[in-house]
Amino acid sequence: MKAIRAFIILLLIPLSVFAAERTWQVFKSTHFLIFYNSAGDSQLNELAQRAEKYYNTITDDLGFTRFNFWTWDNRARIYLFDDQQEYMHNTGDPHWAAGQAQIGSKTISTYITAIGFLDNVLPHEMAHIIFREMVGFGNPAVPLWLDEGVACFQEKKKNFNKSALGAKLNSGKFFSLGDLAASSPDTMKSDEDVVLFYTESYSLVRYLVSAFGKDRFVLFCQYLRDKKDLERSLRLAYSFKDMEDFENSWKKYILK
Repeated sequence: MKAIRAFIILLLIPLSVFAAERTWQVFKSTHFLIFYNSAGDSQLNELAQRAEKYYNTITDDLGFTRFNFWTWDNRARIYLFDDQQEYMHNTGDPHWAAGQAQIGSKTISTYITAIGFLDNVLPHEMAHIIFREMVGFGNPAVPLWLDEGVACFQEKKKNFNKSALGAKLNSGKFFSLGDLAASSPDTMKSDEDVVLFYTESYSLVRYLVSAFGKDRFVLFCQYLRDKKDLERSLRLAYSFKDMEDFENSWKKYILK
């Protein structure tokens, strides 16, 4: 459960508050400003290289390469604390959190020894930001499952067992799209439900991208941005009759 929760976006901590409390050194790359205190050159270079790599792969994977997002004064910010204690003190995060993101300000924070940050948390949070920049911040047409599915789709060490999900579908022990849209992992009582929420969210996005291609997915995102209607956007981009048709098509993809 702790590992799952580490990927939930924490949006309520104003990074400007702790940023103002100390003097930061700044390491610059093409699309990122990395604020640090005692991180070594090798750590900074690896973080910058991974961030730049993810920037390119995420925009390419989601079909957003034609858009010029984060350059010059519009670069994203990464705050790299020295250790977990300092990170927790300044952000208010629990001990299981390896990082957090503020989507609107393109700001990510973590600490030097955070486990899994470079492989999973960093691309996950970056995907949230890039996706929301595309479809619109606060867009009411974007359900949490879609937001999380896009982010999970970018994790570098994502374990996905298609046959296990198929078994859930066959047994009827799964979230329907309606249930998924009304759910949030942070209010779920069982670890199994949390895992299933993220698994289904990931699989739905994987289905849209893998079965229909990146160009169709970016078209879907553009419809979401312009129409602000999920069902209509799915119908226009993929020709699904309605949400039930989309769900049935996804089930066939998983079960085949």
